Formats: sequence, C-alpha cells, structure tokens
Amino acid sequence: MRSLRLTLVALFCLAPILADVVTPTENVTSFVMVRQSATTQGVSVGSLHPGEQALLLGSVVNWYRVKLSDGTLGFVSKLWTHVLPATAPAVASPVYTVDVVDVGTGLGILVRGPDFTLVYDGGSNDDLARGTENRMLAFLKVAAPELTTIDELILSHPHRDHVELLPDLFASYQVRQVWDSGRVNDICGYRAFLTAVRDTPGVVYHNALQDFGSQSFLFGASTCYEHAVPAESIQLNLGKRIDNLPIALGGSAWMTILHADGGPYENVNDNSLVVRLDLGSTRVLLVGDSEAGGRMDPPVAPTPISVEGQLLACCLAELAARVLVAGHHGSKTSSRHAFLDAVGASVFVVSSGPTKYGSVTLPDAEVIAELSARGQLFRTDQNDAACAISTTKIGPVNDGKAGGCDNIRLVISDSTPLQVSVWHGN
Repeated sequence: MRSLRLTLVALFCLAPILADVVTPTENVTSFVMVRQSATTQGVSVGSLHPGEQALLLGSVVNWYRVKLSDGTLGFVSKLWTHVLPATAPAVASPVYTVDVVDVGTGLGILVRGPDFTLVYDGGSNDDLARGTENRMLAFLKVAAPELTTIDELILSHPHRDHVELLPDLFASYQVRQVWDSGRVNDICGYRAFLTAVRDTPGVVYHNALQDFGSQSFLFGASTCYEHAVPAESIQLNLGKRIDNLPIALGGSAWMTILHADGGPYENVNDNSLVVRLDLGSTRVLLVGDSEAGGRMDPPVAPTPISVEGQLLACCLAELAARVLVAGHHGSKTSSRHAFLDAVGASVFVVSSGPTKYGSVTLPDAEVIAELSARGQLFRTDQNDAACAISTTKIGPVNDGKAGGCDNIRLVISDSTPLQVSVWHGN
C-alpha cells in the first residue's frame, strides 16, 4: 500500500510546468472534454476549444493535468491535445537617452535610463548665464521635466568650460553621488561647485585622492560673480576613493571610470576622468579633455605620459566603445590614431563653440576629417551664428550666445537600431 501511495504521488503531484500550455490538435473540430479524473469515465468539468489554451500542470499516462483560464482543474486526453513549449514573453529592452547639450563653447552631457540619471560635466566659456537662465539647467527642465534626482554627477576636470554650469543643479535636484578628480583649480566655478557639494544634504563625494575621511580644499581671496570672496578652506566628507571597478547604474547599465588622477599637474586636462558607460550592449566613452600630448596631427602617437597614452598602456581591452564623445572639443591635442583604433567607435560627437582656446577655435579640421572618415560625426557648433539670434532655442533666446540649438541626442536600446539626431526640444 505504501508503494502504491508513492506511485500515485509521483503520477499526480508532479512539479508543474507552469509556463507550458496545452491546446487541442488540428484534428479537433468542436472541443476536447476536460474531465475531473484521468479516465474516460471521469466527470466532465469543462471543455477546451480549438485555439484555446490551458496551463499544463503535469502529465500521467495518456492524460495531461491542466488548469483552464477560469481556474478549473482537470485532465485532457493526450490523443486530442498537444503541448506548446514555453516561450518567454517578449520583454522590451531598456531605452537609454544620451544628450550632448549645446552649452556653447564647452561640454555638458545628460544620460538617462529607466531607473537612473547621470550628468557628465556642465560648463561653458561663453554661455555663462546663471540661475534660471543657466543653459544646462534649462535643458534638463525641458528634456526631463519630471526629473527630481541626479544619481551620478561627474566632473571630468575643473575647467570653466566643464564646471561653470553645474553648481546651479544642486538647488534644483537631489544629487546623490559626485565624482571628481580632487585636483583643485582656484576658479570661481569650481569653488561654487565644491561649496554646493558641502552645503547639500545627502551628497556622497568621491575623488581620486583619498578613501573616506575628510579633505580640505583651499581657495584664495578673489572676486566671483561681482562679489569679493575671502580665502577659504572648503572641507568635504569623502566617500570611497575612485577605482576602476564597474559601478551599477541600474538594470543593465554600468559605468566604469578608466582614468582618475588628482595629481597637481600643470595642465588640468591631465586630470580628466575618463568614463565608459555600458548601456545594455552599447558602450559610450566620455573622455573630457583627455589629451595625447601637444597639438599634433592624428597620426602622431600619443606620448606615454599623456592620458591617451596611459589608457593604451593600462586599459586597451576596456576602451572599446561604439560611441565616442571626442576629447578636448575636437582638438589636435587628442584623438590620435592609436587611441581611435583602440576605441573602434563608429559614432562620434564633438561639443564645441565659437570662443577661442588661446588662438585656436575648436574643433580642428584635421580631427574632424579623421572622425568623419571613421564613422558618423555630429557636432554642437554647426549653427552657432544663427543660434546666437534664435528665438526658439532652449534656454535664453536671442541672447547673442551660441548655446541652445544643436543638442545631439542618442537613443540607445538593444531592441532597436541606434538613433542619433539634433534635438531642439520638441
């Protein structure tokens, strides 16, 4: 008797194959009887018509145990039915949006996924309006009107054309984590940036210099935004020191900081944080103002001590990316052949504007020609003259500034081709 009970348990209490379904064969023209027990003498408890499906719960000799759509449990004959194997429901791939914001002569990038928001840089050398007319802030308000939180805010390096527009973001959004090399540049924008970090509750600040504890950042007396400010020491509590381990952004999105150096280099560009974003299967490489060593044509090899040279030496396999936001606004200081070969990008974005860097207006023609030969090229400076008097651009209009017109938007998803367009806010 014990052996018989075990046999019945084995027959009738099989683990359900929950995802599989049973449906009538093509030979059924009316319906298949669903019976209370696995026998032709079993009481009828329902029916299964052609095209209908019942959930497969188990199998015994000659019969499937099923569950109808109304919850009825019973058995159907294997002679008149067959099993359709489980097929996973189609799950839409996450959609990621990368906006390279037209901030005039500078760089500002907004990255959004279903469950995170990241900002990489926000500065300009000419479009310097602050407060509600801040061009970067205005873009965020138009592009993401429901946004309340910036999960990751990354400052590549403390030059005005990368930092100046960031301090205002702290008053409008809850910033959770800040990533910065820690290299002090005694300019008003960077002072305001660190002040905002210090004064905003809940911000976790990371740099490349120190692991936890606190650190003081020294600034001299100056005049900032038409106000005299005394010398001061801005003290910040530190989170975990920046390393090169992947950081989860959300879902199938990750960021990896490939280069972080807070050393006191004469050229602050050498402190640029290089960040690779893995958005699903698409990689985007953000290099700030990383250089290859002096103004040289693209075929010239990067110097070993340059950021591009260091990356080629330490992280060759990690550089591969489909999208590259070109280094140093398309300058000949960057984007050398060896580096571009390692990245292997097919889509390039150059963010620049009309204000000169020294005697040079960027981007350089040689770099533009090189990037164009390697793939699709998009630029934020294509319509700067017309943009200055535009009455429809994002942010302050008809202000004589170049920013606000040629925002480059990339829409990334594993289920659709990469889409790149100039986005005007509509």
